[in-house]
Amino acid sequence: MRSGLLSFMLAVIVSLSWADSSSAFVTELRQRGYALIPTPQRVELENGDITLGPGWAIEAEGRARGDIAVRRLTEGARELHGLVLAGKGEGKIVLKIAAGTVKGTDDPELLKQAYRLTATPGRVEITGNDAPGLFYGVQSFLQLLRRNPDGSLSLPAGTITDWPDLQLRFAHWDTKHHQKRIETLKRLIDWLAYFKVNMIGFEMEDKYEYPSHPIIGAPGAYTKEQMQELTRYALERHVQLVPVIQSPAHMAYVLKHEEFAHLRADGCNYQICMCDPEAIQLIFDMFDDMIEATPGVEYFHVSTDEVYFAGTCDKCEREYNEENRSQAWIDFVLKAHEFLASRGRTMLAWVEYPVLAEHILQLPPDLIDGVMGGDQDFLDMEKAVGIRQLAYSSTQGSEFLFPNHLPTTYRGRYTRGRVEGNVQTVRRGLAMGANPIGSFAAAWDDSGLHEETFWLGWASVTQYAWTHLTPTPEQTTADFMDVFYGPGHQDMLEVYNLLEQGARFFEDGWESVISSERNPGYGNSDGKGIHTERYDQLLVPPSLPDPADLAIESVFSTRYAGRVEQARALLPESDRLIALLNRNMTSLSRNRYNQEVYLSIAQLERHFIETLLELDETERSLISASEAAAKGNHGRAVNYMVEANNSVAALLERREWMWNNLTEVWEKSRYEKGRSVDGRKFVHVLDDLKDHWADRRRGLDYMMAPFQRMQLPAWRGALVKIIDSYAAAHGVPVRGLAVPRLED
Repeated sequence: MRSGLLSFMLAVIVSLSWADSSSAFVTELRQRGYALIPTPQRVELENGDITLGPGWAIEAEGRARGDIAVRRLTEGARELHGLVLAGKGEGKIVLKIAAGTVKGTDDPELLKQAYRLTATPGRVEITGNDAPGLFYGVQSFLQLLRRNPDGSLSLPAGTITDWPDLQLRFAHWDTKHHQKRIETLKRLIDWLAYFKVNMIGFEMEDKYEYPSHPIIGAPGAYTKEQMQELTRYALERHVQLVPVIQSPAHMAYVLKHEEFAHLRADGCNYQICMCDPEAIQLIFDMFDDMIEATPGVEYFHVSTDEVYFAGTCDKCEREYNEENRSQAWIDFVLKAHEFLASRGRTMLAWVEYPVLAEHILQLPPDLIDGVMGGDQDFLDMEKAVGIRQLAYSSTQGSEFLFPNHLPTTYRGRYTRGRVEGNVQTVRRGLAMGANPIGSFAAAWDDSGLHEETFWLGWASVTQYAWTHLTPTPEQTTADFMDVFYGPGHQDMLEVYNLLEQGARFFEDGWESVISSERNPGYGNSDGKGIHTERYDQLLVPPSLPDPADLAIESVFSTRYAGRVEQARALLPESDRLIALLNRNMTSLSRNRYNQEVYLSIAQLERHFIETLLELDETERSLISASEAAAKGNHGRAVNYMVEANNSVAALLERREWMWNNLTEVWEKSRYEKGRSVDGRKFVHVLDDLKDHWADRRRGLDYMMAPFQRMQLPAWRGALVKIIDSYAAAHGVPVRGLAVPRLED
């Protein structure tokens, strides 16, 4: 183990408890009113601030000339702060690359990323040990610039000496159920680099053309030329686009095609047979395709995630048991490692189930375990081999609409929040004896969340990979808000809390019923598979009145009384959220699109609240109609039914507006989900094992599926027939009835 990490491990053992280590700690920079994320290793501030203005100039020396750091400084100062650095000597920002400037660690790979930033009156020096360090020093400078009330920009006087604790800092792009536009990917790269992310785990699935097997690539998938250009763009910013190719499990994106059906493990499209040479060759062909698409990248993530059916096929000769299942996993990993090593790639994999701890001793020492888990036996065996790990944190799991970033209490259940969990990941691993080389900020696409909802997660995981002992989660969140949204942002913490609250209500407020759309999850006769029930989310609409006498029972209002009460309580908070987001759209100085996405989510959350409230009122109107009919007041009965119909009609109109707006906003950064291109149609076949919410529909309307299952347009059509027949039977005119449209 490196001596630097050994000292970190000893420190964290002493101060593992967050409350004991720094619960009341605020960094010196934040005390002075400056935000910087990740927090630097060493800060030595002097009294006073340095004022910068348009009279300042950039001076690059030696190797720094022509480096992207110069361009980043010029462009970033203008775009983020409106500062044009084209002066002639009022002040200078001097950029240098000088090996050995920073000696805060003995790890040469970490030292390449080290920098020193010194601010004195009339002069700022940013020196990197190497090009990455200079680039990160510039990022820190840009983050620290603060707009003063008089319009000037300031920087704290003093010196920052900085380097990362961990070498590789991954952000995860999962494209299972969507495909981002190229310009979106470049924007993400720029902002991730701003937070000092240097690795992107690009989980491709079918969003690459795979020249060796083009049937796998979805219509409109990224071409080799596009990927190569994007790879160059990232590398220039010291970011590697690391392919993540799900294999041998999670392969429904391949095995859904009939051309590969014979390679399915036990007939299941979730996993490929690990005993079939043709299957292994197919995987390696895909690896080769992605290697060609990402020239200059050093790493390759093979995944090996959730390999449930290792060795279950009839083609597999060994008896299926825990021992052989683990060995089948090991055999695949060894083959993949040999293949990738021959092509100059360092291999990452999830070292987890079904591998047995003792079998880890067969693995090569240069393999990187992508998930530094909590199993002490695994870590002990990896230590014996020399395998290093990534400190894995999930910024999103299966939440709907918005992640659980922050501590919340919902329906009496306290959730500590993922940011608070991110604080402990590296510390806990070090205390257990792990030897992490990096971090991995996972952002899964299972529930189809928009990438704009992941920023706080990506930034906070990276924070604790750069400096794992500080700061508090509260300061990390505050620093992120200041840096990402810039001056002018207000109440962003409340925005996040309200979005989470609305998302959890949307997620839990539906009734879950055994699915009528999907068969039960995969299982096989030998008991080797996993058998799960599928569930649908819906609300049962109000009962329709009897056409003859309008008799009706209170079903909706009784069945969902608790949900309606919650919806009524959340309505003013939803109004507050939408008002805050609308205000931020005009007050934010950067990343307004983020707020536009959040506003579309808030409107969807609001529509669910309105649906509960409107249907509750609708049923009450129908009960009033029944009571009026029982008293022989047929005209009033018809009016109550018209009122009920029109309420639902207005609800459906608002739904259409909300959904059209959300689709338009989301497709500014993404292509149409499940699109057809150049005559090729997207093949939408559900995973035999997994049941991702975002996969329940070919298009983006998986979010609308619970609403669609209620069949309110058909319900309205039936109610209108009852209104017409009852009114005709009693000679009552029907006035003001909103008639269902043909498309309904």
